[in-house]
Amino acid sequence: QDVYPAWAHSPEDVAAHFNVDLDHGLSDELVAKQRALHGFNELDHAPATPLWKLVLQQFDDTLVKILLLAAGISFALAWFDEGEGAGAGPAVIILILVLNAVVGVWQEGNAESALEALKEMSAETAKVFRAGHLVPDLPCRDLVPGDVVEVHTGDLVPADVRVVRLGTALFRVEQAALTGESAAVSKHAARLAPAACELHAKDNVLFAGTGVAAGTCRAVVYATGMRTEIGRIQAQIQAAAEEEGDTPLKKRLDEFGEALARIILYVCVAVWLINYRHFISWKTLPGSAFLPDPASVEFSLAKATFYFKVAVALAVAAIPEGLPAVITTCLALGTRKMARRNAIVRKLPSVETLGCTTVICSDKTGTLTTNQMAVSHVVTLAGAGGELRTLDVTGTSYNPADGEVRGLGAAASGASLDAGLAALAATAALCNGARIATKHGHAVAVGQSTEAALLVLAEKLGAPDASERDDAAARPAAGGWRGGAQSLRGLRRQARVLARPGGLCISRAEPGHKQDVVRRLRNAGEVTAMTGDGVNDAPALKLADIGIAMGVTGTEVAKEAADMVLADDNFATVVAAVEEGRAIFNNMKAFIRYMISSNIGEVASIFLSAALGLPEGLIPVQLLWVNLVTDGPPATALGFNPPDPDIMSKPPRRGSDHFLTPWLLFRWVVVGCYVGFATVGAFATWYTSTTFLGFIDLSRDGHTPVTLAQLRDWESCPSWPGFTAANYTAGARAVEFADPCDYFTTGKAKASTLSLSVLVAIEMFNAANALSEDNSLSLCPCDVFSIVPLSFQEWLLVLAYSLPVVLIDEVLKAVGRTWVNKSTAAADRAAGKAKLE
Repeated sequence: QDVYPAWAHSPEDVAAHFNVDLDHGLSDELVAKQRALHGFNELDHAPATPLWKLVLQQFDDTLVKILLLAAGISFALAWFDEGEGAGAGPAVIILILVLNAVVGVWQEGNAESALEALKEMSAETAKVFRAGHLVPDLPCRDLVPGDVVEVHTGDLVPADVRVVRLGTALFRVEQAALTGESAAVSKHAARLAPAACELHAKDNVLFAGTGVAAGTCRAVVYATGMRTEIGRIQAQIQAAAEEEGDTPLKKRLDEFGEALARIILYVCVAVWLINYRHFISWKTLPGSAFLPDPASVEFSLAKATFYFKVAVALAVAAIPEGLPAVITTCLALGTRKMARRNAIVRKLPSVETLGCTTVICSDKTGTLTTNQMAVSHVVTLAGAGGELRTLDVTGTSYNPADGEVRGLGAAASGASLDAGLAALAATAALCNGARIATKHGHAVAVGQSTEAALLVLAEKLGAPDASERDDAAARPAAGGWRGGAQSLRGLRRQARVLARPGGLCISRAEPGHKQDVVRRLRNAGEVTAMTGDGVNDAPALKLADIGIAMGVTGTEVAKEAADMVLADDNFATVVAAVEEGRAIFNNMKAFIRYMISSNIGEVASIFLSAALGLPEGLIPVQLLWVNLVTDGPPATALGFNPPDPDIMSKPPRRGSDHFLTPWLLFRWVVVGCYVGFATVGAFATWYTSTTFLGFIDLSRDGHTPVTLAQLRDWESCPSWPGFTAANYTAGARAVEFADPCDYFTTGKAKASTLSLSVLVAIEMFNAANALSEDNSLSLCPCDVFSIVPLSFQEWLLVLAYSLPVVLIDEVLKAVGRTWVNKSTAAADRAAGKAKLE
């Protein structure tokens, strides 16, 4: 049902439409009828998301689903495994997922409060005429269309109402938060010709939530609840919340996770299938080279399960379990840095979004301007000669201590002012109905902004205090005198001035217009930021990729709808936040590159072991430990990197830029292949040699060397005639086994520790590699993680295999600087030239 256009009808027609007497109000029967038709005068509120749904939402992620599957399978396999610490791996996975879910629920549990903040703009009671009586404090919730209300100076308008009778010669309403008009707007009771006029032109209408600046009037309610202008804004905020898309960072991470999931699936299946000969065998039919004889097929469930566990270990190795925590930590660090620069970030992903912002849409009133009237120059007669004198006034706020009147010399107080300035100060102070109040530590105007500006000027000139002014103003008012001031509303002229540096300015934009501009920019592929301070900015703030609200002058609705709040209301703070956002993205690329190269190395290690038929060198819980403990701290440290000196001289990155480029993927694969070779090489070297590189002695622990062929065929150990394996030492500990074939299972602790140590050392060097491109092994329970102490000679083996990764990556960096980066820059220049043409 459309809202009745009361502004386009005369007061008599409006009264006739609602069947109401303007002096008596609605009858009880009509109130009940209107209540049944329109409901209560309140805003709709969406129910809060239940806790169980918030918890489930934390697991709606590709990588998390893979980890859940891996944990479930690992638990099932551990159920039948009596080995010590068999359930540690899946337990750690579940613990990680639970912690991630707790953090996610805590962050998202801070329910959307932008809509709740609208309640602060609503009046609690209203003065209403009902059945011939004035009800001075009727709850605003009980208002219905057709009610006759009366509002006075300082009141909040309880609903959208049509002015039908003025009680004073001057009646003004402060509606800047709703319409963006900086000055109080005069209202009248005359009919407006167009029925479909814009919001700013409805000068005979008072909007719900706006405040009466001066005067008294009687009005008829024509819209309540969600049918008011504030209700329309709430509906737009709700629609924007549903339409709100993921940040560029979230999109890139989701794409990255999906690509990684596909690769993990393919590699896991491949690892299991290439080892089929270990758990299934057959003989071919006579006369055929390929067709198997069904009667000769032999299948080993134990071996099939073992290689299935290897595939699960590979999945665990490939997933960067610590990546979500590191990303959250990096974004949190960014919020602290921004807070020190007066930019308060409410939503963590928004920290990075500013770094790729391509368009900034800004509200004028209260954002580019302060929404505070100030006197900048004073022109008076100087002395008896009558010469004109111009004085400069500094300060742009309502705080009298902000600035001074320059050019007064020694005459800087009210007692020593000349006659012209004294008369000006007295007139500005006494013929004034405004006052200066303090709100949240800031000076605000109560009353007309022009009068408030003159009052501040008077105080800078040394005017009498507030109590003296009130007494002085009451005397002429009692005698029938009236004083006032009127400001000019040159909105179109302001628009022309603002458009000169920015190139484009939209004058008299309503909330829907602003939201539509943001929507069109986003649909065109632009990463859009919106800055604003009023209720009318809230829908656009909510819809933008990042909404930025003013902290001092901004309304609560705007702050709650925004992703970031400027504590100092300084638009220049946005530039500082953009710099921080770019630095965060660069740092995130560094630690993601570092962590993923580590995971590719782990995958390569498992794949190579499986392909060669070697015993499992790295178990799942070891890989989890590497991903969380040894990869996490260096990756987090990379998030502390300061921004590059020339970071703001570069154009904004495209929102479609990916973390993974073909060249980066090639680098990661090369480094990862070496990691796989080094970890498997260290494992195999211990089993097959007693020395390495001619000077590293590996025989001191007393282990039994085997040939590489034996190591690759270790599952056939029970059939080896006369095979024995001696017990060996690991530090002060003796590794013993009753069955010689246990040498390749429980006896592989030393070789597995060497492989793990090589992996950890390489990750430390990889951290240095990641840092250089952008300009500790922790103690743990040995039995759980299947590691043992290493000797000095064995640590030399670790270094021999891990150090070359630095040389490999340095060569790749040189190749990138010499050829790849130059060709990419040339391609970008060509694309930019083609776009301009």
